[in-house]
Amino acid sequence: MKKITTILILFLVCATSLQAQNVSTVIKTEALKMAKALSAMDMETYATFMYPTLVSDKVSKEKIKQGMDSVNKYREQYGLKVKQILIGNPSSVQTHKGIMQCTLPQTTTVEALMGTLSLETTLIGLSINGTKWYFVDAMLYKQKESKEKLPELSPAIVIPPMKPPVMTGADGKKMN
Repeated sequence: MKKITTILILFLVCATSLQAQNVSTVIKTEALKMAKALSAMDMETYATFMYPTLVSDKVSKEKIKQGMDSVNKYREQYGLKVKQILIGNPSSVQTHKGIMQCTLPQTTTVEALMGTLSLETTLIGLSINGTKWYFVDAMLYKQKESKEKLPELSPAIVIPPMKPPVMTGADGKKMN
């Protein structure tokens, strides 16, 4: 009987561990798909990773369209190109008020005529079912009008302070 109990406990521990790894893999895979869409400036696909309440009304959709138009204008004017987006590993997933939540570090490197800009930010991952994940930049989450349209964050979710951007000139030297 002890042998069966020990085997059952080991099985449950292994199953729980695999499930946690699987959720982390799903989160990171979804975040990488979002990053790929952003790098390719595929705003239609990128928008599918925005939390539904952020894009549900006409005013929000118009603001997003204006933002995309501005990005395209600056991209063309200053030769901006997303060089790479690195997604780190997600934090542990917390479920708060029925919403699965976590954070992920993201480093975006943008190339311009005068050099490159690297920006480290934090993404908040949100999911209702654990398979489809939405991502919100922590800076956007802090804005009052966005915060009202997003689910309440779990007190266990820790958003690290934003680091200052790093600018590197075309000659490879860091600029202040």
